[in-house]
Amino acid sequence: MTFVGLLAGYVTLFAAGYGTTVLMMRASPRINIIECACLSWLLGTGVVSLLIWLCGMIASGLALQCVVTAACLFLGIAGWRIKQTNKIQMSLPRPRNRIEWVLAILLALQLIAIFFISLKHTLGWDGLLNWEIKARYAFLNSGTLPQSYYSNPARAFSHPEYPLAIPFTELWLYLWMGAPHQFWIKTIFPLFYIAGALLIVLFIARLTGQRWLGLLIALLIPFIPFVLTSPGGITVGYVDIPLSFFYLAALGYLLLSLQSSSDESPIIFAALLTLLPWIKSEGLILWALLVLLSLIVALSQGRWRVPILSILPGLLLIVGWRVYLRVIHCVLPADFSDPTFQLLGANIARLGTIFRIALIELTDTGLWSLFWLLVLVAIIYLAVARSCSKLLLIIGVVGPVLLYLLTYIFSAWPSYTAHITSSLPRLLLQVMPAGWLAIGLALSPGKKTETGKPALG
Repeated sequence: MTFVGLLAGYVTLFAAGYGTTVLMMRASPRINIIECACLSWLLGTGVVSLLIWLCGMIASGLALQCVVTAACLFLGIAGWRIKQTNKIQMSLPRPRNRIEWVLAILLALQLIAIFFISLKHTLGWDGLLNWEIKARYAFLNSGTLPQSYYSNPARAFSHPEYPLAIPFTELWLYLWMGAPHQFWIKTIFPLFYIAGALLIVLFIARLTGQRWLGLLIALLIPFIPFVLTSPGGITVGYVDIPLSFFYLAALGYLLLSLQSSSDESPIIFAALLTLLPWIKSEGLILWALLVLLSLIVALSQGRWRVPILSILPGLLLIVGWRVYLRVIHCVLPADFSDPTFQLLGANIARLGTIFRIALIELTDTGLWSLFWLLVLVAIIYLAVARSCSKLLLIIGVVGPVLLYLLTYIFSAWPSYTAHITSSLPRLLLQVMPAGWLAIGLALSPGKKTETGKPALG
């Protein structure tokens, strides 16, 4: 029965995501099955976790599960009806030559291997005590986190202020299984990786017209040691990998909206942008950066309505979550002091040490191999090209790294250098897929077709 419950949990997650995806792509005559599946997973986890949080304020237990299930099924059926009414065709792109066949088969085998490797590892420290702990508390409290969890100083180590996308996705599976089985909730993390790897293929193929290059880049991702073997990677239940692929997806659709006349890319970008702050606290920084990039796109295209509207849902979610934490008297973390000009002036001398440690981290081949060197070369090459999309991609890669480093000026740890060394590698992991996207675009000498969907559309 446990496995049946797990399967039902996944079906409802994908149903919610499928309905949301088809709704956003309803104007398209054809939908790529791979793209639809990837977006269904990303958006499904966001929709379900938000529904649990919002509906949990007025319901609990079986009533909560029934309400969220009904919403998921409604979205799934609505998506199917839209597909039938608009006569949308679902297409599965096939490799076009022997090289693509070989790379596609290798990628499929690699993704299957990563999925099973992930099941061999236990959840890591953050996976247990920052994320799964919330899912377990909520499961034991009829599907809602008790207010005492947020306000209890003894639970401050588990960061009760962190957003609930991943914990409540885990909770959803727990509710359907009827028990908090840690083994089975580990399956969600390789699914995020699989979706992200396939989206990298899609973005590189559409932006360059070369599907083989996208397949090759996706194959290279696990050759970064940190991705598989270190704390924060795929196998330990940390949230940095899911956040990194949400960021990649939002950035990718922003680039597609700049280079394509399609109406769906800005809408999908808006949905993914909204969910970024709901994945992890650092998502707020990534959200703010993408807001800036979307305004640059709006300026270049002279279209302001869609970018402005895409900002509002995320802003509402950010403010709503902050108000919620204040109302329930959440214990706030002491990792960073409030940023003030006085503190900035007092700690500005930290910058030299911060960038020195960052350089050591970026050149640590034991964790990153030659990845960041390749990213640097790619950035230089893209900068020479002087196109708007490539400039946006450069900012999308370099911007988060610089912003993350600057936050350590306000570190409240007794040793801010220890703060850097303990958290910076995982922060860099959040930018890793965007770095691979930059490498892929730099390696391509070709140009995209007018449709913007030469390979996977």
